Amino acid sequence: MANKIKFLPVRKGDQIAFAQQMHDVVSATGFVPTTIGLTAQDVTELGTLLTTDRGNHTAINNAMATKKAKTQDMNGPAGSHPQLMDKVRVIANAARVSNAADGVLATMGITRRSPGATPKIVPLTAPEFSLEDGKPGFLRLRFREAGSANPRARAANTIGVQVAIVDAAKPEVNGEADTVPFVTLTRSPANLDSSKLPGEVRMYARWIGSRGQVGAWSVALGATVP
Repeated sequence: MANKIKFLPVRKGDQIAFAQQMHDVVSATGFVPTTIGLTAQDVTELGTLLTTDRGNHTAINNAMATKKAKTQDMNGPAGSHPQLMDKVRVIANAARVSNAADGVLATMGITRRSPGATPKIVPLTAPEFSLEDGKPGFLRLRFREAGSANPRARAANTIGVQVAIVDAAKPEVNGEADTVPFVTLTRSPANLDSSKLPGEVRMYARWIGSRGQVGAWSVALGATVP
């Protein structure tokens, strides 16, 4: 059984540094390997193993850093996956209320409710609407049913909210929410892409049903875009 070398560091990076220090000594010009019981082949093998092991260690560290960064890019608050799922929901809900044939929807994996189904009424009471956070590239928004104790409560018969965004540099006027494009958010909290928004905005939210029915707009929510 090999003797345990108690002077070796615990961490692999430190062990490699220790091996490098050893190699620097035994491979130095003028050093005679036989003085410590080595051959020239021992020194060569040490150098080869050191180079290979250092390369493997660096590759592993780089891969771990890449995995961490990509995991954040995919699953973080403004990650690609939440944004993708939001877009899928928006497209699926839009397709369901469109005039496209059922066969077209079926090829997308989307089903439509029976034409004879009784439309469900969307509540006229506006949702509670708030800004949770704002960072470069996105605004994190929350909405819920007014008066609910559940921070994620969505009103009955709705698929989410429409959000209208107005440039706050312009004077506020009645009905302005109906004059700008809408963004649909299907879950709360949700990240709103703010990369192309002006520095100050006013936002309004209203419930939207599965067949496009809408409720009343909330009061204006002002926000500074990072």
